Amino acid sequence: MKEIEWTDDLSVGVGLIDEQHKMLIKRLNDLKLSLTEQQGPAQIASTMNFLVEYTDFHFSTEEKHMEANEYPTFEAHKKMHDGFKQTLSGLEEDFEEEGATQGLADSIDTLLVNWLINHIQKVDVEFGKFLMSKGIELPEEG
Repeated sequence: MKEIEWTDDLSVGVGLIDEQHKMLIKRLNDLKLSLTEQQGPAQIASTMNFLVEYTDFHFSTEEKHMEANEYPTFEAHKKMHDGFKQTLSGLEEDFEEEGATQGLADSIDTLLVNWLINHIQKVDVEFGKFLMSKGIELPEEG
């Protein structure tokens, strides 16, 4: 599986969100690597759990700032986040039931990686533009 690389077209122009997106990409890369190298069920489960927890943290951060700044498409954006979390949870269940299969690895690429890249480039970038247009800067701690 090919590693995801951070490129400028993934930047939303808001430091806090960009840094969290970089970390999400790192976590996805870690998961892909643990599957590719067949690092063992405990390591893969730990890596997947860390991705789940960081995803929750990141989405909560974005949603908190969307609500606080009255982002007009907050509800639709949150529904997208909820769908991603549900997909991630389903893949976690698949791993628990079936182990590290090629199907799981393929699903991570098609369902998680593609969704995240598309979401950042098309949806999160709009939130970044909204914040910048209002002159809003987010605190670094999230």
